[in-house]
Amino acid sequence: MSKLERLLNPDERILWNGKPVKKAFVLPALGSVPFGLFFIAFFIMFFWGTAFTGAPPPFTIFALAFMLIGVGVTVGPLVWQILRYRNTEYMITDRRIITQTGAIGLDTRFVDFDKIQEIYVKVGVFDRLFGTGSVYAMTAGSAGFGPTMGSYGYGFGGSYLFRPSLAALKEPYQVQQLLQKAVETRKQQLNNANAI
Repeated sequence: MSKLERLLNPDERILWNGKPVKKAFVLPALGSVPFGLFFIAFFIMFFWGTAFTGAPPPFTIFALAFMLIGVGVTVGPLVWQILRYRNTEYMITDRRIITQTGAIGLDTRFVDFDKIQEIYVKVGVFDRLFGTGSVYAMTAGSAGFGPTMGSYGYGFGGSYLFRPSLAALKEPYQVQQLLQKAVETRKQQLNNANAI
């Protein structure tokens, strides 16, 4: 049983639900490893230089603190993504998309089909390795001023496009087709109801 089922309305039907492919979801976090290793190497040399040349103790402690930051930069994102994976789940009902993720807390998002303007699939480098892809649903809304960009959307001026994503899916094109059909059906139902 899905943890998201408790969020459904009484007359809402599940069309699809699933989780991301673990390797494709977690391994992109390894992108920070080279930077972290460079950081560690630099501060090991600094620590070595301060510890063995008779520098005052505060310099040695300073170098050690930054070396620990380097360790955090190296393994932190990977641990964070593993924790996020445990809480990540996606659901498509006959009315909306529900996504939930989070490393410590939970971020649950609901996107009604009548707000969706475009659905597309993105296949990144890691997706190609694991045969996965991400499904994005673009919705229109309103937001602040000037250009903005983030993991959930981008926009300029008064328009803002949110991008709820179903990341690292095994069969992204099938999910995209199912979602596209569900959105069209729901919009047609709403149009018919408004016409009466």
